[in-house]
Amino acid sequence: MISEADYAEVSRKEEALWLLESLAPGTPVNNRSAAFTVAGELDPDRLAAALAVVLGRHDALRSVYRADGMRLVKRVLSPGEFTLGEAPYDAGTPFEFNGGPMLRTALAGDTFHVTAHELVLDGLSAGVFLEEIAAAYSHEALAPVAALVELPPRTPSLEFWRTRLAGATVDGSELKCAAPEPDRPTLAAAQVSRALPEHVVTGVRRLGSDLGVPESAILLAGYYALLAAHGADPDLVLGSPVDVRPAESARAIGYHVNYVPLRVRIDRAESVRDLILRSADTLRTAVAHADVPVDAYPDLLPRPRSARRTTPFRYAFEVLPGTGRAEFPIGGMQARRVEVEPGFSKFDLDLRVTVTGTAAEVRAVYRSELFDAADATLLIARYEAVLASFASGPGVLVGDVPVWSPRDREVIDAANNTDRPVQPGSVLHAVQDRVTGQPGAVAVIDGDQRVSYRQLWNAAHHLASLIRAAGVEPGDVVAVALPRSAELAAAVLGAWLAGAAYLPIDAAHPEERIRYQLADSGAKILLATADLARYAADDRTVLTPPPVTDVPDPATSAAPPVDPAACAYLIYTSGSTGRPKGTLVSHGALANLIAHFTGELAATAADTMLWLTTFAFDISGLELFVPLASGGSLVPAPDSARSDGRVLRDLVLRHDVRFVQATPTTWRLVIDRAGESLRGRTVLAGGEIVPVWLAQRLAAAGAAFHHVYGPTETTIWSTSRIVTDTSGARLDVGAPIANTQVFVVDEHGDDLPIGVRGELCIAGVGVAIGYHNRPELTAQRFGEHPRYGRFYRTGDVARWRADGVLDLFGRSDRQVKLRGNRIELGEIEATLLAHPQVGAAAVVMIGDPSADAVLIGCLEAAASTLDLDSVRSHARAQLSRSMLPGDLVTVEAMPINGSGKVDYPALERLVAERRAQAVSAPLELSGAGLDDELTGRLTTLWGTILQREDITADTNFFESGGNSMLAAWALQELQNLSGVSLGLGEIFEQPTPRGLATRVQDLLTAPAGR
Repeated sequence: MISEADYAEVSRKEEALWLLESLAPGTPVNNRSAAFTVAGELDPDRLAAALAVVLGRHDALRSVYRADGMRLVKRVLSPGEFTLGEAPYDAGTPFEFNGGPMLRTALAGDTFHVTAHELVLDGLSAGVFLEEIAAAYSHEALAPVAALVELPPRTPSLEFWRTRLAGATVDGSELKCAAPEPDRPTLAAAQVSRALPEHVVTGVRRLGSDLGVPESAILLAGYYALLAAHGADPDLVLGSPVDVRPAESARAIGYHVNYVPLRVRIDRAESVRDLILRSADTLRTAVAHADVPVDAYPDLLPRPRSARRTTPFRYAFEVLPGTGRAEFPIGGMQARRVEVEPGFSKFDLDLRVTVTGTAAEVRAVYRSELFDAADATLLIARYEAVLASFASGPGVLVGDVPVWSPRDREVIDAANNTDRPVQPGSVLHAVQDRVTGQPGAVAVIDGDQRVSYRQLWNAAHHLASLIRAAGVEPGDVVAVALPRSAELAAAVLGAWLAGAAYLPIDAAHPEERIRYQLADSGAKILLATADLARYAADDRTVLTPPPVTDVPDPATSAAPPVDPAACAYLIYTSGSTGRPKGTLVSHGALANLIAHFTGELAATAADTMLWLTTFAFDISGLELFVPLASGGSLVPAPDSARSDGRVLRDLVLRHDVRFVQATPTTWRLVIDRAGESLRGRTVLAGGEIVPVWLAQRLAAAGAAFHHVYGPTETTIWSTSRIVTDTSGARLDVGAPIANTQVFVVDEHGDDLPIGVRGELCIAGVGVAIGYHNRPELTAQRFGEHPRYGRFYRTGDVARWRADGVLDLFGRSDRQVKLRGNRIELGEIEATLLAHPQVGAAAVVMIGDPSADAVLIGCLEAAASTLDLDSVRSHARAQLSRSMLPGDLVTVEAMPINGSGKVDYPALERLVAERRAQAVSAPLELSGAGLDDELTGRLTTLWGTILQREDITADTNFFESGGNSMLAAWALQELQNLSGVSLGLGEIFEQPTPRGLATRVQDLLTAPAGR
């Protein structure tokens, strides 16, 4: 019987490894496995005898550990005491710290397996273990080996690391191609490998010789450049294993590897040569001070803020010489080491390079919760591209090093191969062609009125003459504030016939906004209904157009030539300063958009399209011009059709409408009652995030669904996708439309490859002329790409998918930083919207980001039911802990601004008022909702530690701002309160006051010995 007195304290290094494992309970993240296979048959008894010999030689293999709350102790058993037991072999089962063996072996056919905890067998020991098993099996004499006891770190080494790591952090180093950290990580891992071409290996070796540095320095510098190019913080800290065995103990088995931090700040403006030299110095000095297990000294390198981070390093790096014995003899047979898949990893990405002669293999062990195999494969392909660039041009600046793989170029180039002819070059001439070819066909169905193409064209010419008579000259602006009708369509065409651009005005907007647009645009004439005559001014005429059926035939029916570069319309959208900004869109841009969608929709003269969207919203232009340019019919809809599904359904059925376009907000309001009328028709949705459930409803209704995306500044829509699969977690927005190129850039403006999130930019024919009278803003938002030409910076976060379509993640200007974590609010909104009960979602941050700020998810129900607990569970399964909203609240309807989008400032005020009222209410620590005194005291403790006043018995510690360091504090206080010591993993399993109190009560009332 082994008593507690037989156990000794473990080293700081051992304790640190155990504590890190306790942050991921139930995962075999510290298991180390090795195997060899034999060309023959092994004798089990002889193998058991060989194993006993090896176990007897190494104290580490006979070490057992016991965990007691926050304390770990160990004992080295004598060979006579130690037995492996009869437990079945399983490499994927974690070892328990209960005094049992930390080693398992098995013979399966012709293969011998061993799995051990890293505390007794590190990665470098595994090869020695297998070789000694083979030698003992062969009855070879083994040289004596003494147990290795590592000396305490030297004071100069501690001071070195304290200086080198001052201010370092691993927060903010997540890659922009990685998925969010899951709420309960399994640390599951996989690996991919790639052989580097001989010319790359030779080039790296030659460069090392030229610079006088080891190859490992060049390989490390390439890894730094790769990570930085994928969004990691430029102040990078990698972990690299260093064997700390002295030469005389080189074959000692045990835990004798220290991960040293390799900290380098990436400077894009320095040369590759300088980065390599600094990397070489970092490697050299780190190895010289490797006697410090830095992860055992929390004061040297701050722990990550994430409560579930299992190591202070996200990324690891190792260069392995290809000198290990892949084959060796055993009992007269030949044995060969078998590569064992890791299965789990403490690191997000662990890059290992094995160099043998002129050959080198790159192996990437990656957490499969964060990356998929395609991501990892592309990463190491890009690593090869970086190394090839290094070898061919060490004088190149780090910021100019190419990181794209051939596959990246192939996919993205194919997506952007969109050049198409556009004829005619203006929408005006497209309509004229229809007037000439089918003058009697119905152009507009307005109630009971049928307006032919000839009537519409005549009315347009009549208005053009009135516009010119009012002093409007080519290039001027004509404001139009008419309801959707044949008269509005004629007004737009009339403005073009007069050589002017039109300005859409929504008469429902506030008068101050309308007057600003009229004044800022310099419009000389306003075509409007009689009730808007008050907008007349000394330099502006208000003209009410006559009915289209009451105008004479024009003297000429020909349209004047149109310059594709001239302005077709000026449209105002909300500006970040609160002052609307006007965007100038050319005739060529609009003609391209209409030609593309006429083709994509296969619109013909037999089709009808609903004119549903308010005219001051640019997408209304597609509804107006596609039918007129294709010879079809246009059906203006009343405003009520955007909110009453019955009205929309009746219009669709009465006029056999084929095409209906609406924003997701409109579709959400009308789908229940209008859905049955959509079968066999084509619908478009865009302008906001389209939740998956809405796409599924549209598809289920039997409609062909086109998911479209585009900002006003690139002419209505720039990408499109016909959605046939709605089973995914999010919808992509398709690929570029005709004569459009899209690209994703990082904060430096560099093009990003597949899978890497950045700002979406759009180039091509559809790019607007610029902002009206806003040269500074135009220069800020528009740019010149060396390959694609003029482009617009959308401010939207996106990434390329591997099939050449785009994912959107919300607005980059809605990125916030909360407790050190960069968070895209739009990504959280998209996740919440994916829940089938959520009709609309908006996320706001309330409070001081550096202190008490919290994310609040505001939800509008899709129907009558909205289960907040279900939404929370859905969010926890999809989002990292740092991105989880601290609270979810329901609203009857989202506040909407003048552009028909969520009014975030109004929402923030609403939420802040609600929270202020809640905080001002007294906090009840007893009575309903609290089970016992301990629950109440833990609730108070939660509030003290988290500095919050809204704590309840069911508040999740980590969802309310807690992290692993605060959790340790909480457990210490719990021990003071109850006398019960719990492991750190317990608070992850029971993160609420009520749950943790119940756990303590169970332990206190459990039968002895349970």
